[in-house]
Amino acid sequence: MRTNEKYDYGRLFRRLWRYYKPYKWILFTDLFAVVAGAAFGLAVPYLLKILVDRAVPSRDAGALLAVAATVAVLALARYAANYYSLYMGHALAARMERDMRRDLFRKIEGMSFSFFDERKTGELMSRMINDVGKVSDAVNHAPEDLLLAAFTIAGSYAVLFSLHPPLALVSLVPLPLMVLYSGLLGGRILKGFERANDAVAEVNAKVENIVAGIRVVQSFAREEEEERRFASLNEENYRAWNSVLRTLGWYFGGVDLMRDLSRLLIVAAGGWFAIQGSLSLGAFVAFVSYVGIYLEPIERLTRTVESIQRMAAGLKSFFAIMDEESAVRDAPGARELPPAVLGGICFEGVTFSYGGDRHVFRELDLGIAPGAKVALVGPSGAGKTTFCNLIPRFYEPQSGRVLLDGVDVREYRLKELRRAVGIVQQDVFLFAGTVFENIAYGKPGASREEVEHAARDANAAEFVEALPEGYDTEIGERGVKLSGGQKQRLAIARAFLKNPPVLVLDEATSSLDAKSERAVHEAIARLARGRTTLIIAHRLSTVREADEILVLTEEGLAQRGRHEDLVREAGPYAELYAAQGAGILRDEEGGDGEGEAEEEAEAAL
Repeated sequence: MRTNEKYDYGRLFRRLWRYYKPYKWILFTDLFAVVAGAAFGLAVPYLLKILVDRAVPSRDAGALLAVAATVAVLALARYAANYYSLYMGHALAARMERDMRRDLFRKIEGMSFSFFDERKTGELMSRMINDVGKVSDAVNHAPEDLLLAAFTIAGSYAVLFSLHPPLALVSLVPLPLMVLYSGLLGGRILKGFERANDAVAEVNAKVENIVAGIRVVQSFAREEEEERRFASLNEENYRAWNSVLRTLGWYFGGVDLMRDLSRLLIVAAGGWFAIQGSLSLGAFVAFVSYVGIYLEPIERLTRTVESIQRMAAGLKSFFAIMDEESAVRDAPGARELPPAVLGGICFEGVTFSYGGDRHVFRELDLGIAPGAKVALVGPSGAGKTTFCNLIPRFYEPQSGRVLLDGVDVREYRLKELRRAVGIVQQDVFLFAGTVFENIAYGKPGASREEVEHAARDANAAEFVEALPEGYDTEIGERGVKLSGGQKQRLAIARAFLKNPPVLVLDEATSSLDAKSERAVHEAIARLARGRTTLIIAHRLSTVREADEILVLTEEGLAQRGRHEDLVREAGPYAELYAAQGAGILRDEEGGDGEGEAEEEAEAAL
C-alpha cells in the first residue's frame, strides 16, 4: 500500500480535528497551561534586570529578598503548569491513539474478503500499530510547541523592544533564515518518512508470513532462501531510514548552527551597545536571558517539524485505509432477519469475477429448496467456495441477485444475515485460547452446559475431557496443539452452538484419517439435520446421499440432479465418478484409495 501520491495536507489535518474534538476542553486547558508556564518564565529575566540595575547597586536586601521570593513563586507556578500540560497532553494523545486504532480496527473488520485479497496481514498490522503510534507521538506536542513558540517569541520581543529597539531588530535577523531552511528540507523529510513507513510495513508483512508458515519453511529446508528475501527487505528498510536520517542530520545541524550564530550575533551586538552606554548592564543580562528563552522554543519547533512530518506520513496511511470503499455494507433501511429462517436460496442472473476479464459466474440462475442437502462438485477454480461466499455477502456479485427465503440478501442487516449462515471449512481456524473459548465463539455468552452439549453433539467431548485441563486447556495459536480431526470437531461444535439455518461444509472431511473422518461424518450428519446444507467436496463418496448435486465447471452450472441420475447421464459428473470409481469401491470396503484418483478426476473435469 504505497502512500507517496499527492495529498491535500490541509484536509488531512482538518480531518484529524475530528479526533481532537471529543477532548477539546482537555486540549484547550492543556494549551492554557502551556501559555501560563511560558508567561511565568518570561517574567524571570525582567526580575533579573531589576535585581542587577536596582537591588544590587543600592544594596537593598529587602528588594533582593522580594525578587528572590517572586522568582521562587513563579518557579512553583511554572512547575504546576508544566506538570499539568505534560500529563494532560500525553493523556490526550493516548485517548486519540485509542480512538484511531478503534476506528481503524472497526474499518478493517468490516471490509469484504476482496479487501484482504489485496492486502498483507503484516502490512495492516504495521498501519495499525506503527503509523497510528507516530500520529500519537505528535498530536499533543505539535499544538503545544507551536503555541509555545508563538507566545514565547511574541512575548520576548515585546519585552526586548521595550528594553532596546535597535538590539531587538538585530535579534530578528536569524528568524526568517531558520524558517526558510526548515521549509526547504521539510518536504524531503515527509517523503522520507513515507518511504520508511512503507518499508517497515513490508518487513512486518514478511515476518508475519514467515512466522505463520514456519513449519512449511522448515519442512522444505528453505530457511536460507527466506533469510535472503528478508535480508533484502531489511536492507531496503535500512536504506529508507538512513536516507531520512541523513536529511534530519542536515536539518537539525543547520538549525543548531543558525541558533548558535544568532546567539553570538546578539551577544556581540548587545556588548557593543553596552560599551556605547545605550544599554544598561541589567538590560544586557535580561536581553541575553530572553534570547535563550525565545531560542529554546525555536529549537523545540525544529524537532516539532520532524514529528509533524512523521504524523503526516502516518495520517496519510491511516486515512488511505479509512477512505477505502467497503464493497459490502448495510443498505439504507436494511431489514431484520425473520425469527424463523427457512433457508431457501436462489441465484438470479448472478455474474461475479475477482477482477479482470475472467468471470467465475456469468448469469447464473438456480434455486435450492429450504432444508435441502445440496452438494457442489467440480474442479478447483470452478466457483464452489465462491458460490457459498456470496450467500453471507463475503463478496458481492457484479450483477444479479442472491435471495434468501425470497428476499435479496442485500436487504438484510449484514450481521443478522451472517449469523444465519454457519461455515465449517477444511482449513479450520482456531484462536489462541482455551477449548471452551473457541467453542463458545459460536454463541457469545454461552454457558458451560451449552458448550459441553455442543462438544458432545460434535463427537468432541471424549478427546476434550482427556486433555490436561479439559475445556480450559490452551490449544496454542491456530490450535497447533490439536490434530486435524480434533480441530474439525471443535469447528463443528462451534457451528452447533451457532445453530444456523443454513450450513456450508467446505471440504470439511478431507485430509483426515479414517477414524477421525468417521467421527466427523457422524457429527456433520447430526449438525445438518433440519438445515439447508451446502456440501463442497471433490470426493464423491461424501456427496452421494445429497438431495441434489450441482456440478460446476469454468463454464458455469454444467449439471444438476441426484447421484443416480447424474451417473447415468453422459457428462462431467459421470466422468468424475468413473475416474474416482475404483477409489469409491475401496472406500466402501474400508480402504483408502479414493485420494489416489483425485488428480485424475480433476483432469477429467
